[in-house]
Amino acid sequence: MEKEKEVMSMNYLTLHDINLALFREKYVMVRTSYDVPIDSTKGLLDAGRVRDDDRIKDSLETLKDLITHDCRIIVVGGWIGRPKGEDPLCSMAPVALRLQELLLEKGLLKHPVVLAPNCFDGSAPRSIFKHKQEVQQVIAALKPGQVVLLENVRYDPEAQANDPTFAVFVASLAGNNSLYINDAEAHNHRPEATVSTTPLLVAKAGGKVVVGYKYAKVLKYIGGIGGELVKSGRGPFVFFLSGKKIETQSGITSKITVAHALLEKMRPGDTLIGQGAVTYTLLVAMAYEPIFQKNLSLAEQIVEQYNDRIARETKAINSDGMLDAAKRASALEKALQKEKTEAIKKQVGITTEDIKRLVGSSYIMWGQEGEQLLFATKLLLKAKEKGVVVALSADHVITNKLPDENGVLPADAQIKIYGASTGIPGGWLGVAPGPKTAEDIAKYIGAAKLLILAGPLSIEDKRVEGVGKANTTVLLAIQKATDNGAVTVGAGGDTAAFIRDYNASSYFTVVSNAGGATLELIEQGTSVGLEAVEKANRLNSET
Repeated sequence: MEKEKEVMSMNYLTLHDINLALFREKYVMVRTSYDVPIDSTKGLLDAGRVRDDDRIKDSLETLKDLITHDCRIIVVGGWIGRPKGEDPLCSMAPVALRLQELLLEKGLLKHPVVLAPNCFDGSAPRSIFKHKQEVQQVIAALKPGQVVLLENVRYDPEAQANDPTFAVFVASLAGNNSLYINDAEAHNHRPEATVSTTPLLVAKAGGKVVVGYKYAKVLKYIGGIGGELVKSGRGPFVFFLSGKKIETQSGITSKITVAHALLEKMRPGDTLIGQGAVTYTLLVAMAYEPIFQKNLSLAEQIVEQYNDRIARETKAINSDGMLDAAKRASALEKALQKEKTEAIKKQVGITTEDIKRLVGSSYIMWGQEGEQLLFATKLLLKAKEKGVVVALSADHVITNKLPDENGVLPADAQIKIYGASTGIPGGWLGVAPGPKTAEDIAKYIGAAKLLILAGPLSIEDKRVEGVGKANTTVLLAIQKATDNGAVTVGAGGDTAAFIRDYNASSYFTVVSNAGGATLELIEQGTSVGLEAVEKANRLNSET
């Protein structure tokens, strides 16, 4: 195949650096991230059970080269869901069947894709660690150019615990002097055994450890963002902070921590665009910025005190051994989150009615709105300090009905343009940027040399797009910027789904299907998986 010429870091090898002819008919292990969404209405042995196969498609470029070179390919696809034990609903069987269909469509299928342990015969899905001999027998029977997919590694708690005995077993499947390829874009932030330890064992056994084609591209354009931002003369940078929430779970890399990390490297001429439901929290925070700033220290103390209390009291409940402990801990946490947000609002001096006067019934993370507004205020203050423009909606597409969980409005929903940034009427909610906002955003995009879109701009209902046409305007502006030489990145699973929905993947330099892994890569420039590859490469160089 014609390989893209990429200048990669000297700290790790990619598949571009490997002569695959040396691995003809040998075992090659590929770590992918096949945690695809599932259609539970379809049967276990129905490839149509895979609702979105984009993460499988991401691995096809790597698999193509391996099949062409007659490698015996062991795919560690990771997991589906969070099974407790060998839950058949979380089996990788439909993933193996969909992979087989995709290989057939591409003319790459030399032999059927097999699953280990095998449940295609109607037997129950089984763990790889508890059925080692069966897995070894399946792999021993692999033909050149054939693919085996290992069953859900979360069937074995040892995988998530990064248990060395589990990692040793998985590494042993490839044998000595083999090749391990990390193409697990969406799992590389997790210290799971097959991501962080197995590659080191492969290297110690004389094997090579590299990054696959898709992850190499992600690393080139996303992993290098921090370095690009500190270069002099780099040109304007545009970062979209969009989607539903300002902050996610405590302790997990989230959009707000990424935004703060990027703001440290942003400069006058750069733009932070708040869109999606995030824009409504930011609009409220901007309106009340002076009083939030005045009470910032006290509000942060409230957050710290309640977070300590939540951690302490939920831990005590979870440790009491009662069957309903998890349920009681969850209920307590929810109640304390609500209590915390009310304490913040009282300290600052704003009410729920004050918020609704600005944004009507638009999405705010009710129950946590006080803390969300605090996060948003700190972001706005940081942007002001750095001289970065924060661009929010100047107008909106609004509706009088709530969308369902798929972002679709009821048939009788009214949809119209509201021509101001705030003051959305009660009973109406903003669901997309309006046409003026879209044109303003397009101007910022037109000047950009580097752009990250991290979250959808609107709900999914196409009637909303028909009224405002904001997504089309923004995506076409990104396409033009890319054509003019800008590096444009779509980051995150929801973002990738939004881009695909508009058939706009080709408009971007690179689109990442990963969520937390991509955020961590943007913020830190590395990941658990990448560090394992780098360490394995150092082990190879020392021998």
